[in-house]
Amino acid sequence: MDSMNRIVIFSAIFLYLFLHFPSQTEAGVELVKASGKKAIAEKALAVARKESVDTSGFFAGLARRNPASKAVLQKCAAEFKEAVQFLNLKGLEGGTASLDVHYALDDAESCRSALSSGHVHIRSATARIQKWKTVYNAAEAAVIALEN
Repeated sequence: MDSMNRIVIFSAIFLYLFLHFPSQTEAGVELVKASGKKAIAEKALAVARKESVDTSGFFAGLARRNPASKAVLQKCAAEFKEAVQFLNLKGLEGGTASLDVHYALDDAESCRSALSSGHVHIRSATARIQKWKTVYNAAEAAVIALEN
């Protein structure tokens, strides 16, 4: 049954990434190579950390190109940079991994709130947050599956 759970978990993560984020199917290929729940979670979190770094860089670039919205966009860059620290397996020993991962989502939501309250409406920023959230959801699912 354990190997069946692994297959179901992997299939769900891969399908989710493939359907909602076709450019990240490479992440699914990486997950195929992982054996065991912990290895799958580690791969999923590694992809989420990389996406957080890339998203932080994206917002930093937007801040340079949009001086009127610079403060809000810099806040978003900082929030995604901070999210990186929560996308790890350190909390597994203490049983807090799913909570730690959720803090990364809080950072993304803080960015989204800052954009809204600052009246910053940049389509590519919204799309980038959604892209990040898709990768995040796969990582969160892997951590929850590992903890259960």
